[in-house]
Amino acid sequence: MSSTDAANDQTTEPGNKRGKGRRVAIIAVTLVALCGLAWFAWWFVHRNEVSTDDAYVRADIAQIAPRVTGTVAKVFVRDNQHVEKGDVLFTLDPAEFKTALAKAEANLEAARASYNASKRDLAVTRQTSAADIANAQAALASAQAEAQRAKADAQRYRALYAKHEVSKQQLDQKTTQAKSAEAQVRQARAQLAQAQASPDRIQLKKAQASSAHAKIAQAKAQVQQARLNLSYTEIRAPHDGKIAQKSIVAGSRVGAGQAAMALVETDPWVVANYKETQLGRVQPGQPVSIAIDAYPDREFAGRVESIQPGTGVTFSLLPPQNATGNFVKIVQRVPVKIIFSKPKQLEGLHVSPGLSVEPTINVAGDIKPLDRSEIPATETAAAR
Repeated sequence: MSSTDAANDQTTEPGNKRGKGRRVAIIAVTLVALCGLAWFAWWFVHRNEVSTDDAYVRADIAQIAPRVTGTVAKVFVRDNQHVEKGDVLFTLDPAEFKTALAKAEANLEAARASYNASKRDLAVTRQTSAADIANAQAALASAQAEAQRAKADAQRYRALYAKHEVSKQQLDQKTTQAKSAEAQVRQARAQLAQAQASPDRIQLKKAQASSAHAKIAQAKAQVQQARLNLSYTEIRAPHDGKIAQKSIVAGSRVGAGQAAMALVETDPWVVANYKETQLGRVQPGQPVSIAIDAYPDREFAGRVESIQPGTGVTFSLLPPQNATGNFVKIVQRVPVKIIFSKPKQLEGLHVSPGLSVEPTINVAGDIKPLDRSEIPATETAAAR
């Protein structure tokens, strides 16, 4: 190689390096610009969206329990079976409840008979009281007249005895008759006082009749309770839903209030735990796009129904006491209730409580007042 060629090679090599450096720099700047543009485009599209993956499906779950203690006669449902409101879920053996009803009805008849007897006794007492008083008054008047006559006879015989016209025996006889007549007067007065006390006897009979009538009301209540207990042997579904956690079979002994199975409501909703920093623009009525992990290829429409008036930890069993000990600030989460605005979109799908979802709230969307038809049926029924 000549000296001239060597010099040309040395001159070209730095130029090539500078050209490569410019190209790398241009590519890098272009990539950064594209990334920035993509981020801006993503931010522009999603700037009005608030999303979280801390969200789950919820639904009303009724714990089905009998109101009376008894033995299970027959179970009409299976686990995961769909039932309609009013369907019979299971029954208890009604024999002991029928016996209790018959006993209560017999007690009612006995109470009615006792009351009727008390009324008749009161009527007889009222009828005889006036006659007793009249008879006692007449007897007293007769006794008083006889006493006056006997007294007068005794006084006359006393005067005759002083003149020696009658014997001592005759005087003693008249004196004894006068004393006997006075005793008859005292006895007649006592009988009149006893007859005049009849209002007290009437009040006593009234009290006895009132007590018998109260026993009728008590017996009626016992009959009604016995009939209710008999009706409680047939346990029906309080609303539409699916059976879960069935724990009874025919022959099982269950107590009043003991959970026999669960009934999951068919109108689910979503509880999304948003960070407190995400709630500045969230309002009830805003549209929500809901993604359910179980159905990744589908999108569900919903709306914000309400925001819980307190963070999740506020209603926990042991809420934190930040006024004691060391304090570390933690971003809190607030539950937001979201309902499915189109209930028919869930038909044929198994959207059950506990499923993970990812709701996205459009905080710039139109705020639509919630229609009662969008609220789950169990809540509208509770409101009525």
